Amino acid sequence: MKRILHIFFIALLFLVLSTSCAFSTEPSTIGITILHVNDTHGHILPYLKKSISGKIPVGGASQLAVMIHDERIKNPDGTLLLSGGDMFQGTPVSNVFRGKPVVEIMNHLIFDAMVIGNHEFDWKQDVLSTIIHSADFPVLSANVVDTKGHYIPAVQPYIILERKGLKIAVIGITTVETATTTKPVNVKGLTFLDPENILPPLLRKVRNHGADMVVVLSHSGLDADRKLAKKVDGIDVIVGGHTHTAITDPIIVNKTIIVQAGCFGLYLGVLDLKIQRETKRIVQWTRTHELKTVFSGPDNPADPDVTGIINKYNNQIKDVFTRVVGETMVDLVQNRTGESNEGNLLCDAMKQETGTAIAFFNSGGIKITIPRGKITMEKIYELLPYDNVLITMDLTGQQIQELLEHGATMPHGGILQASGISVTYDLKKPVGKRVVTVCVGDSPLNLRNVYTVTTNDFLAAGGDGYTTFKEGKKIRYGDNLRDVFVEYIKKHSPVDPKIEGRIVIRR
Repeated sequence: MKRILHIFFIALLFLVLSTSCAFSTEPSTIGITILHVNDTHGHILPYLKKSISGKIPVGGASQLAVMIHDERIKNPDGTLLLSGGDMFQGTPVSNVFRGKPVVEIMNHLIFDAMVIGNHEFDWKQDVLSTIIHSADFPVLSANVVDTKGHYIPAVQPYIILERKGLKIAVIGITTVETATTTKPVNVKGLTFLDPENILPPLLRKVRNHGADMVVVLSHSGLDADRKLAKKVDGIDVIVGGHTHTAITDPIIVNKTIIVQAGCFGLYLGVLDLKIQRETKRIVQWTRTHELKTVFSGPDNPADPDVTGIINKYNNQIKDVFTRVVGETMVDLVQNRTGESNEGNLLCDAMKQETGTAIAFFNSGGIKITIPRGKITMEKIYELLPYDNVLITMDLTGQQIQELLEHGATMPHGGILQASGISVTYDLKKPVGKRVVTVCVGDSPLNLRNVYTVTTNDFLAAGGDGYTTFKEGKKIRYGDNLRDVFVEYIKKHSPVDPKIEGRIVIRR
């Protein structure tokens, strides 16, 4: 009997030890990977970027697809793929087909969610609705509502995903700037709510629904994301967009990890997280080199299915968009915070077309720098992706002064590019008194005189907060701005615009 009891206790001890060992082998952390892109703006084809490489193309959805596949293999059950918005508008291959190639590629890559960016409204709400309904992934925005307080149809405020038994809430936030930076008719009937007000109750709601971790998918810009993380507790990660910021090393604000992956498909963000199994707290994360450059040279593998999608669309338009329309002797450089030779050239084209005294163009509407050399139709479309038309009106000198003062207060640089007028600003002076001198031609601006002014339909409708344009008289509609610019380039090629002192800024 004693021998039987002895054997029983030995077996029991072995069982306990075996069970203990089994529990001890379970990892104490859960590995989660967040892959993210933002502000692709239709750039699915490779391109050269001098600051990265003068010889090896970068970007390219086919090469990005391989990178995403390779990262997923490392953590197949714990990976999310997210988009920070502004995915479609910006290149001929996407613009002509109203974002269809980008949606097809995103469906193929199995995105888990995308937030609505401000440029998702550029083709009006009916086109956005078509894009949303053709997407196989959720489209999010928790702070855009209609006049009845309802979300945009088929748009969700958040989703809860499950990875390795961990519930992850993803909440979408769209920049409130959309209300003024988008053509007013395109956002008619919509209100863009302050994220700081709507997030706290949403955070409580998703936590009550079992979320162990919260990701805010934000198309608001880095400064806004910093402010949000500082003022709203309980956000684990902010995956950002809007300001095209390449955050190589994640930023920590109030225990919130903030990332953003540049723009134009140049980077894939790879944020590896370790979540403590018991507390559900992030205990480790990618500290440096979170962004992976998308190289598209001959030695970089490409996804054949994505290549097929690109070719299906690009082959239909490439003969038109590879056509050379002129040449520039210098780099045509954009500048949101001061005078640019590209802005001068564009405004000169507008002024010549209409014969007005003054031409104005919003700096934010000039999208790329065109390098010295041949100018193709593709570059023209990338420079001017919007279907703007010219608007001519009569404005008083006082109204022009008000417009210039408004430009001196724009937080991210919204000074008007101009032709026929020169302005000196002193940004150290109080708001409303920053315009020091203004000359129209060789004469000082007369506040009582009436001047003929040409601008685009975005500004004419009060875009970027330039509401004084809406007070203009004798409104005349002109031709498509892009067509006007192409004809000007053809006539004056090779062009050689310079900085002429049209805009002088004292800081």
